[in-house]
Amino acid sequence: MPGPELKSFRESRWRYSQFVILGLLLAGLVKWLSPLGWWVSLGIGAVLGVTYFLFERKRGVI
Repeated sequence: MPGPELKSFRESRWRYSQFVILGLLLAGLVKWLSPLGWWVSLGIGAVLGVTYFLFERKRGVI
């Protein structure tokens, strides 16, 4: 019985998770390096994650 077909990361349902993970890592870094609160840090991380997503989309990777 054949196993599930392996897909590339571009075809995977997890392809957008990299932007969420990057945003969370950047939010943690902002919180650690600055006196800002968590909500502000999460907002900055979200903006940077979306910016990276739009950059990759413009480049044609996504």
